[in-house]
Amino acid sequence: MKRKYLYIVWVILLSIKSLAQNNDQCYGPNIGSGSLNAKIMIGCVPFTVEISKNDSVATGHKFIYDYKGGPPTNPTEVPTFTYSAPGAYKLMQITYRKEDGKELRVCGVVTVLDTNKLILRPKICDKKVSLEIIDNKKPGTLPYDYCLINWGDGNPVEKIKLPTTVISHTYTNTNDRKVSVEAHYEVEFCTKQSVVDIIFPKSTQPQINLLEKTGPESYSLTFNNVSGEDVKVLGNNSLITAKSGELGTQKITFENSAKNVCYSIKLENNCFPNNISKEICDIDFEVTPTENSNDLRWQEAKPAVIKDFMVLKNESIQLPYGELRYSDTTIKCNQENCYQIKFTSNETAFISNKICLKNTLKPCLSSIFIFIPLAFSPNNDGINDTFSIFGDDEKLISFSIYDQKGKLITTFTSIKDTWNGENYLSGTYPYRLITKSQGNEKNEIIGKITLLR
Repeated sequence: MKRKYLYIVWVILLSIKSLAQNNDQCYGPNIGSGSLNAKIMIGCVPFTVEISKNDSVATGHKFIYDYKGGPPTNPTEVPTFTYSAPGAYKLMQITYRKEDGKELRVCGVVTVLDTNKLILRPKICDKKVSLEIIDNKKPGTLPYDYCLINWGDGNPVEKIKLPTTVISHTYTNTNDRKVSVEAHYEVEFCTKQSVVDIIFPKSTQPQINLLEKTGPESYSLTFNNVSGEDVKVLGNNSLITAKSGELGTQKITFENSAKNVCYSIKLENNCFPNNISKEICDIDFEVTPTENSNDLRWQEAKPAVIKDFMVLKNESIQLPYGELRYSDTTIKCNQENCYQIKFTSNETAFISNKICLKNTLKPCLSSIFIFIPLAFSPNNDGINDTFSIFGDDEKLISFSIYDQKGKLITTFTSIKDTWNGENYLSGTYPYRLITKSQGNEKNEIIGKITLLR
């Protein structure tokens, strides 16, 4: 069959209406027909078409390799062209008859086939392997016609027409295999091989590798799906979500607002002595700010055998802790801190949600010694006509006052600086105070003062 396509000669008055589009002018009044001599017009991407200009009655050969209709524009004299994307392309050749100079046109269709790999989704149960074969070609491109399956056990290669449902094969033993699937078109120009390793499960039940709480109510669960079976996520033995199986490492994300939940996974088929994993339990981690500390609380981790329990601050500082709580008193005014808990239970790693907060309850002025009046009245009555701040001048870095649109009005760099209100109307005006603490660390306070007239 392959030899049939090695050379194609197109001799045309092309009138295939299914190809006509946008005022197709492959033929028409006062336009003669010509001959298009080309090597194969069908092939795999990237595909190069080669045109042989051996027309004895015409001259001035020019080509449009992707003609889309309408008057021919921008023809080229180059007799070869490479198509980089799969699809069907209309090729137009324009020549002129040697005898009388009459324009001749002829069109042909170049078919460029895709060579994508097939997607293989195996499921393993005892000695039986069920293989789902998916041709994921883009819409508008030709699908494969059939495939050849080598199951890797010495049995004859199996030819399967595509598209297909799940194909099953039973081995005589549970030795690991390499299954190859070769995709074909009927024209036999393009083939593509896909390979999948079949590793028969050695474990007796599924195992969750990692449960990570990514938000207050969101989770990510990772496990090695050694059989490729569909899986259910259970919370306290009730269904949370169900997902299609994927052979190898599989990650499932889900939402759950319930507290005190222990999670497990259940494989769809009973291919293990126990098809439900051991549990990993959430600890409902919370952080509450107070005037003196950030208070960390969590539930008791279950089951009781817990390894490598860590309470982390800012990802690197490991905090000491009591049984189910810890008070972080080393916080500073308006400083953001992030907390997280990690441990291992039933050989499953657990990572709590990361809680970041800036404690705004902790007083910022207690060690700054700067006093900021709440209001002043620049009405020339001799009482409180100007605004000023009081305290330790050495601790002041800057005090800035802004208008309601956020534009800077004035900045104090000394407690001797004052503001008379200028021509500003009555109202509240934001300020930003930056000071040095007793340890010469920067502290920032944002507030408002009131101007009264």
